[in-house]
Amino acid sequence: MPTVPIRAYEQKNLPLEERLTSLARRFSTLKNAHGVSPFAPEILYDWISQSSDIAVFQTGLLMLQLAGYDTTERFDLLLAMSAWDEDDRQMFINFLRVWDF
Repeated sequence: MPTVPIRAYEQKNLPLEERLTSLARRFSTLKNAHGVSPFAPEILYDWISQSSDIAVFQTGLLMLQLAGYDTTERFDLLLAMSAWDEDDRQMFINFLRVWDF
């Protein structure tokens, strides 16, 4: 059986900011996002707010809500799933399997 590396976002003993940076980097929509590394919610929010891409905005909202950052907008799973490409949809499913809410 092949060994599967444990990614930082899966390591519950790491600080939340490190886990969020690791998770955000796995989404193609946040590949070039500002405020991801190091994780800075205010900067990320400003960056996604300037985007007209629904997938970018929804992925950013997901990260911000996981961080407990208060926004007037809320992550919309159905909107995100329809806007994400197959890789980001699969990444979200993988995330749900390991994240400790």
